[in-house]
Amino acid sequence: MIEREKIDEIIRQTDIVDLISQYIQLRKVGKNYRALCPFHTERTPSFYVSPEKGIYYCFGCKKGGNAVSFLMEYEHLDFPDALRRLAKNLGIEIDTTKNLKYKELYEVNELATQFFNLALNKEIGKKGQNYLKERMIDPEKLKDFRLGYAPTTGGLIPFMRQKGVGIERLIQAGLVSQNREIFHDRIIFPIFNLSGRVIGFGGRGIENYIQPKYLNSPETPIFKKGEILYGLFQAKESMRAKSEAILVEGYFDLLSLYQRNLKNICAPLGTALTENQALLISRYAKKVNILFDGDASGIKAALRAIGILLNTQVSVHVAMLPEGYDPDEFIKEKGSSAINDLINSAPDFFTFYKDIAVVKTVEDEINLINELVQIIGRIQDPVRLDRYLKYASRVFDIPVDVLRKKMGMETSYKKEAPPSRSSRTTTNPEEKLMTLIINNLEYFNRVKELLSIDDFKDAKIKTLFEILLKREDFAVQELVDLDIDEELKNRLLASLIETQKLDEEEFVRSINLFYKKNIMRHKLKQKISEAIKADDTESLKKYKELLKS
Repeated sequence: MIEREKIDEIIRQTDIVDLISQYIQLRKVGKNYRALCPFHTERTPSFYVSPEKGIYYCFGCKKGGNAVSFLMEYEHLDFPDALRRLAKNLGIEIDTTKNLKYKELYEVNELATQFFNLALNKEIGKKGQNYLKERMIDPEKLKDFRLGYAPTTGGLIPFMRQKGVGIERLIQAGLVSQNREIFHDRIIFPIFNLSGRVIGFGGRGIENYIQPKYLNSPETPIFKKGEILYGLFQAKESMRAKSEAILVEGYFDLLSLYQRNLKNICAPLGTALTENQALLISRYAKKVNILFDGDASGIKAALRAIGILLNTQVSVHVAMLPEGYDPDEFIKEKGSSAINDLINSAPDFFTFYKDIAVVKTVEDEINLINELVQIIGRIQDPVRLDRYLKYASRVFDIPVDVLRKKMGMETSYKKEAPPSRSSRTTTNPEEKLMTLIINNLEYFNRVKELLSIDDFKDAKIKTLFEILLKREDFAVQELVDLDIDEELKNRLLASLIETQKLDEEEFVRSINLFYKKNIMRHKLKQKISEAIKADDTESLKKYKELLKS
């Protein structure tokens, strides 16, 4: 396990503003930086970063943390992988494998990947080799995908037994069900997370009688198919470099294009595109070209994907394949230049939607306009929203104010109200005191002179104060990783973002003021209650006088 001191050193040395600026545009506001939140859609910035304290917090979605938690959330990384990334940036060498959560599941999936890959390349995998050859898929050009084959006769269970892996672990990894291997006579597509670890598998049946034709691993603690895209690990750097992504529907569509050098490509895992998947794409690309099958179901899937992608504020274009073609068939028959031309000339979502609609009557046109306005209404960027509304106004010869009214908007945009201050800061006096202390940790020796553990009545705050007493080198960023109540942690992060540091004299005065006004007041009320119960009129009078003073 990595020493706590090493983790703290990496977090403290990381410039959180430099880190987050690599992903989103930050604007300086006073001592902090502000931006539109990368974790939810909004029009008014509510995401703040404090370089002084090394933390961030969004007052909209209530997500906050330090450099490690930002990378984990944004890049979908495990703690060890995020920490290793930060350490590498700082030139620090660390071994993170021991800290990996669900380490055994990753190890089982890695061994399974080795088994399937070995099977494909041996005599037992001849059937798989021939199938890939028929599909014009060259595993040599796709080594990063580590394609495999699950033999008809199985073999995974005995292979794993030789490696010391029992049935229970195979069941947990989703590779075995009711003591039977899940994949038989299938081409195997290992599915990678964004760190490059195998988290699950897809399988394509070679024979027509094998049903379902495509089969994915069941969901496990490390595999949620609605939260990852096939090929994204291999494609993310190409997407980032081009700021553009190609979205296809299936495994073979992706592999066929990738091996022909279209590498900024990814695919949902056999299901409709989800909001989480769209958000992932938007972190690497500002423009998405949808390249689905040229049939009715492909068009329907593209229409659904448009709305989901627009929610993530990317530019959406749709490359329309001729009817009867999928991307795999099209590139094999027409070649790479033809599909590149198709993608480069792909119309934006508005033109695509308008062109495919069948409009024979006025009612058809009204329905089309209503559907387009509903889609346009998903756009959060006010400039882009304004442009599309005006474009729709020209195309359909409708005043833009009518379209805005249809969307439930005013003629002029109303600025989205930021979260109210009352919802942003804590009202609990002891939480306010803890914010004051954590915000000025350099004066913690003075805190120990002025306060004791018994001065706190809130059990959660008392626990946190005990931690501070034990860890005198505590830093604000370390609050994020403490095993304390999450709601309390978020309230403290929000308060810490908003409050400024004090000089020592002002800090001591504030502590004393709080002590007199709150803690002493609370203690006197307790004394009064005790005096009433004991019928001690003299003490009761004394404590009441003190309470008034």
